Amino acid sequence: MSFYRTILAAVAAVALATPAFAADEANAQPQQVADNTSAQTTDSSMQQSASTDQSASAMVNLNTATAKELMKVEGINAAKAKNIVAYRKKHGDFKSVEELANVKGFKKMKPEMMKKIESQLTVG
Repeated sequence: MSFYRTILAAVAAVALATPAFAADEANAQPQQVADNTSAQTTDSSMQQSASTDQSASAMVNLNTATAKELMKVEGINAAKAKNIVAYRKKHGDFKSVEELANVKGFKKMKPEMMKKIESQLTVG
């Protein structure tokens, strides 16, 4: 029985250590160890956090946003964000925001919700 627990713990550790999306791995920053560089990192992360709060109300570009960035749009969950990225990889850049209706998960969405989501997105 302990063998199975060990295997389960190993699988869980690997799952927690990997990024949720491939695009997040490319955007990951290495951790800094030194005290003075960690202070600089804290300052820059506060600035990034402030700019992220300001940009949360800004439009999200469908053609350049990662799945993580798309999830910040109200009405888009992780599955829909992944579907948008997959659609973009398969079909190329979006030509209009209305093309979002062709993506899996958006086809049967109520028109009011689609308008709300589309109002937060741009293609260029």
